[in-house]
This record gives sequence, C-alpha cells and structure tokens, in this order.
Amino acid sequence: MNDCDQIHPLLKGYLQETLSAGQRRIVARHLNLCAASRKELEKLQSGSHRSLSSPGPVVQEPWDIRILRWLFQTPKPAGERMKDAGAKKAPGEKPFPWKPLFGIVVFFIAMAFLTHFVQNAGENPLVKNTKRWISQKGWHLFGINPSLELVLDLSTLPHWAGDYAPVAFPYQEMISDAEHFKVYWQLLQPGMPMPKIDFKESSVVAVFLGPKTVIGYTVRFKRAENYTDRTILWYDEVNPTSGEVASTRPWVLQQVPKPSQQPVLIQAIQ
Repeated sequence: MNDCDQIHPLLKGYLQETLSAGQRRIVARHLNLCAASRKELEKLQSGSHRSLSSPGPVVQEPWDIRILRWLFQTPKPAGERMKDAGAKKAPGEKPFPWKPLFGIVVFFIAMAFLTHFVQNAGENPLVKNTKRWISQKGWHLFGINPSLELVLDLSTLPHWAGDYAPVAFPYQEMISDAEHFKVYWQLLQPGMPMPKIDFKESSVVAVFLGPKTVIGYTVRFKRAENYTDRTILWYDEVNPTSGEVASTRPWVLQQVPKPSQQPVLIQAIQ
C-alpha cells in the first residue's frame, strides 16, 4: 500500500476539519507532493459545495417585521432560524444598520429636548418649584442655593407716616386683609378716610420705631426681593441730625406687592 492509499481516506476528514493536528500535517505534506491527491481533494470540495447549496431562493423577512422583532426582542421560530443559518448571502450584501440609525435619531431628539430644557429652565415651573422646595428644606445640593427671582421698587408705592403711635416699643407686622388694615388705620389715622387697597394683589407693612426724642424719625421702604424661599423688604431708617426735641413714637404704613414667598423679612439697610 502506497502513501496515496493511506492519505485518500483522510481527505474527507481534512475538509471537515475532524483530523488531529498530527494527521492534518501529514495530509498537508502529502498534498504538496502528490498531484493525484490534490485532484481527489478538489473533487471532494466540489461535491461538498453541491450538497450544501440551497435548493431554492431564500425568502427575506419583511423589514417592518425585523424592526418589530428587534424592538420587542422577539426570537424567530426555530425553523426560520435554521433556514437563516443555512442560507447563503449574496456577495457584498450587508444587513441594513437599523440599530445605529435608531440610536442616532434618539440621540438628536434627546439633545433637542435637553437644549430646550436648559434654555427655558428659568421659566420652567417644574424647575422653579423644585428649587423652591429644596431651598425651603434648607438643603444646598450641587450648588443649589436660594436664588433671587425678582426685585421690586417700593419707593413709588403709597405710604403713610406719623409721629405718635399707640405702641411704645419697636414692632413690625404684615397686614394682608382689609379688616386687619381697618383696625390699624383707625388707631393711627382716626377720622381720616381709609384708602382702598386690593389685598388680592397687595399687602401693607406696619412699622413702629418705638420712643424717640426728636421729631423727624421715619423709614423709607426701598425694594422687595423675592427669593425661592423667602421675601425681604428693605427700608432706610431716617435719623434726623437736628430737629425739635419731643417725645415721639414714629410709625409708617407702607403698601407693598403681595409677597410670593413666606416668610417675609423686614430689614433695615445698613
């Protein structure tokens, strides 16, 4: 028995890659030297290709079904998976890149939404209410601090003042309804017609300075600052450098816009 008789039974295993490493080396060395064995190997290769060829055309799955299956992760039936595994793709044919295209579309939609959100964050009720809630809790996360939302000029709003109040100590109070204001007005301006104030839109600040020894003490409200967690009303206290010596108890009633945030702090400008 010559070498070809020993090698030919191994050619089928050589094609199917079922031989051991040593046997594959022996077959490869013989094929380099023997033309008859190479022809026999070519016959086996052509026969194996014919046996694996598909008997008919491969039916492609519709694109919309592929998208739905990809979105909902629905596996193909077992029979279809076997067909797809045995089907031979045409040369150069590539699957349509659905997933990258879908990812690009989602990315641009997310970027457009994020850009709109950032540009309009100051007017977004959700952002404003979230910041206000965080500030009211006293938390300062990621640099979020009570922010100044609005500054209002109070110098042009109506105010009333006098030198003799029935209160003998410094005192401040916010008046937010007409009945409450009527009591103060009758105590401070008896017999004078009470001004009309819309307490749905406005409030009145009552400030009593306590005993003074010179006429001319008063306060001038300057501005209101609305923060996310409080409202501050700022005023200047007018201290006369000279004036008539007298025992007085100055008072001021100042109309202000209705505060949007509580608590309301009444503070002197230092």
